[in-house]
Amino acid sequence: MITPLPVTQERQSISVPGLLFLFFVSGFAALLYQIIWQRLLVFYTGSDTVSVSLIVTAFMTGLGVGYLVGGRLADRSTARQNLRYFIGAEVGILLFALCSKFILYDLLYASAPSLGNVPVLLYTVVVGVLILPTFLMGVSLPVLSRAFRFGNVGQQARYISLLYFVNTLGAAFGALVTGFVFVRQLGYDQSLWVGAACNGLCVVSALLLSGRQPSEVASEKRSEQVATPFTFTPALTAWSVHYALSGFAALSLELIWFRILETLIKSVSLTFAVLLAIYLGSMAIGTAAGTYLCRSAAQRTAAWRERAFLLAQVTLYAYTAVSMAVFINVIDRLPALRFLWDYFGSYEPTIGWQISVYIYGAVPLFLLFVPTFLMGLSFSLSQSLVQTTYSEVGRRVGWLQFINIIGSAVGAWATTWVGFPSLGTAVLLKIIALFSLLYLLLLLVRRYWAMMPTVLAAGALVGVLMLIPGNDRFWQVINGVSSAGQFLYHENESAVSVIKLAPDQKSGIVFVNGLGQSGMPYLHDEVHTLLGALPVLIHPNPRRVAVIGLGSAGTVNGIAGRAETKRIDCFEIASNQALVLAKYATRAGDTAVWSVLGDPRLHLIFRDGRYAIRNQAVQYDVIEADALRPSSAFSGNIYSKEYFELLRSRLAPQGLAVTWCPTVRVLNTFRLVFPYVAYCDKLMLIGSNQPISLNWPQIDQRAASAFSQHHYGRSGIAVEALLAKYKPTLKLLPRLTEMPKEINTDLFPKDEYSLRGRDKLAFD
Repeated sequence: MITPLPVTQERQSISVPGLLFLFFVSGFAALLYQIIWQRLLVFYTGSDTVSVSLIVTAFMTGLGVGYLVGGRLADRSTARQNLRYFIGAEVGILLFALCSKFILYDLLYASAPSLGNVPVLLYTVVVGVLILPTFLMGVSLPVLSRAFRFGNVGQQARYISLLYFVNTLGAAFGALVTGFVFVRQLGYDQSLWVGAACNGLCVVSALLLSGRQPSEVASEKRSEQVATPFTFTPALTAWSVHYALSGFAALSLELIWFRILETLIKSVSLTFAVLLAIYLGSMAIGTAAGTYLCRSAAQRTAAWRERAFLLAQVTLYAYTAVSMAVFINVIDRLPALRFLWDYFGSYEPTIGWQISVYIYGAVPLFLLFVPTFLMGLSFSLSQSLVQTTYSEVGRRVGWLQFINIIGSAVGAWATTWVGFPSLGTAVLLKIIALFSLLYLLLLLVRRYWAMMPTVLAAGALVGVLMLIPGNDRFWQVINGVSSAGQFLYHENESAVSVIKLAPDQKSGIVFVNGLGQSGMPYLHDEVHTLLGALPVLIHPNPRRVAVIGLGSAGTVNGIAGRAETKRIDCFEIASNQALVLAKYATRAGDTAVWSVLGDPRLHLIFRDGRYAIRNQAVQYDVIEADALRPSSAFSGNIYSKEYFELLRSRLAPQGLAVTWCPTVRVLNTFRLVFPYVAYCDKLMLIGSNQPISLNWPQIDQRAASAFSQHHYGRSGIAVEALLAKYKPTLKLLPRLTEMPKEINTDLFPKDEYSLRGRDKLAFD
C-alpha cells in the first residue's frame, strides 16, 4: 500500500490522487502511441533490424532532449507555469496524435520519395517527424515534478518517484490494452483517437488542478524564476555514471530477455504487448515499493538508503544470472517441467489458456520480475538521495533521465550490432551480470560490507556464471533440443536461425526465432515446392521473379525450375539464414541445397521484402511471399489490401502475384485487389492484371522439359505427380461483385491480431 504524500498546511488543497491519475493516463497514451507510431513508420523504413533500431533510437532522441530541456525549464519557472507547460505538452501531443496517421502513413509512406538504404538519412527523417511529440513527452516529467511543491526536498523526491510509478504503470497497461483490445477491435488509426482522448483527459484534469494550486507569494515567485547555477558535484557526477550504466544495462537486458522469450514462447504479434507489460509493470511495482521505503527520511537515513540502493543493484544483476542458470539447467531435467520442454521444441505456437499461463506468465515473470522490480526500486531510492536542493529538482530529474536515455540508446545499439553477432546472447548476459561486481565493490568501499562477505558474494556470482553454458548449449536448450548433434544454429543481429536435425542427420526442420518454418530435404515439403513451382509453370515466360522470405529455400527451389528464368530476387530479413542452410547442406550431404544457394540466378537481398519491392520499382513476372503465419509479428504487412495493390503495380504484363492463403480474410482481400484470381485447395492464390490461362497441356509440357526435370529431380521431386495431385483443386474464381465484409488492411490487420480459431481456413 502506498501512503499519501504529506503536504504542508497551505497546500492541503492539492489532490494527490488526481495528480497521479493524470500522469497514469499520460503514460498509458505514450505507450499506445509508441506501439502505433512504430508500426506506421515500419511501412516507410521496413521492418528489419536496422529500421526498427532506427525508430527506437529516434524515440529515445526526442525523449532525451525533452528531459534535458524540461529540467532547465522547470527550475526557471514557477509552479503555476510548470503546470501550464505540462498542459501545453499534452495539447501538443494530442494535436500531433490526431495528425499522426496522415503524417506517418499518408504523407511519409504513401507520398514521400524513397531514401534508399542510407540509415543516416532514414534516421534523420524519422527523428524529424517524431521530435515534437517525443520531446513533449520528455518535457512532461521534469515540469510536473515542480508543478506542485511539498513540505521539503525529501517529500519532493518521493513525489517524483510516485509520478514515475504511475507513469510506468500506465505505460504497462497501455502496452497490454493496446495490443489485446484497441488494435484488435479498432485498428491502428482509430486507436489513435483513444490516445488523443487520454491526452484530452490529462489537459482537463490539469486545468482543474491548476485552480487548486495555492497562491504564490512574491518571494516564492522570485526565488523560483531565478534558478541557481547547476553544479556538477562529485555526488551528482557519480549518479550520472550510474544512470548511464543502468540505462545501458536495462535496454541490453530488455533485448536479451525478449530475444530469449521470443524463441521460448514462439512469438505471435501479441507476445510483445505481454512482455512489455510485464517489464513495465514489474518496474512500476518496484518504484512503488521504493517510494514506500523512502516515506520518512527520519526512519530511513541517507546511509540506509544508499546501502539499500547498492544491495538492490547487486541483487538485480545477480538474480539475472541465477534465474537464467536455474532455468537452463533444470528445464530439460525436471519431470514436472517436461510439458514446457516439449513446447519449446515444438513447431507451432500455442495460445491456449492452459499453456499460456506458463509461457506468457510464469516463465517471463520468473526471469523478469525481480530484476525489473529492482530497477524501479532503485529509481525511488536514487531520487531520495539525488534530490538535495529544491531549486535544482527539475534539472536533476531532466539531466539524469537524459543520461539514462543516452545509456539506453548506446546499450540498444551495442547489444544489437556488437553483442548479438560478436558475443552471442549467453556471453552478453554474463557480461551484464558482471555489473554486480561493480556494486559489490562500492558496498565494500563505502564500508557497508566487510571484505569477507564481499569476496564470498563475488565468488558465488562467478560460480553461478559458470553454470550458464556457452552460446551453443544455451541456444540448444532454449530451442528444446536434447542432442548437440541434432542442432545447427547461427545468431546475429537479425535473428536466431536454427535447423533441428533428425537422429540420422539426413533431414531437418528450419526454425527462425523459435518458430518452425519448413522441412528439409525439399522432397519432404511439397507445399513450399508447389508455392514456387506452380506459378512459374503457369506463366509462359517468367524471366524475372521474386520471393519474399528464404526459409529453407524450398519456395526458391520451386520457383527456379524454368530455364526461361534469368534472375531470382529473394528478400530475407534474417541475414544469417543462408549460413544455417549451408551448415545443414554440409552436415546432411544435401546437394540440392547447395545447388539452390549456388544458383547464379539467385540474388539474396537482406532487406524487408515489401520495403524493397516498393522502393526499387522493378517489374516482375512472378512475385510471391513465402508462407508466413497470419498471427506472426508484422504478417499483416504481407496480407493487406495495400500490399496486394503494391504487388499488382509491380507486375510485368501477364505477371502473376502469389500468396499463401491461410484465412478467409486473405482470400477476400486478394480477390478485392486482383481482377483475375486462381485458387488452389485452401493453399495458395495466384492473381494477375490479365486473364490467367490454366492450359494444362502447356503446363505439363513445361514441367516435362529437360531443365525442369533435372532441376526438380535433383531434389527427388516428381513434379508431374505433384501437379497432378493439386490439379483438381486449382480453379479460376469469378470477380467479386460486392465489397467483402472482412478484409485486412495496413491499418487494420485483423488476421494478425486474431485469436479466433474459426478465422483459419474457414471457407470452401
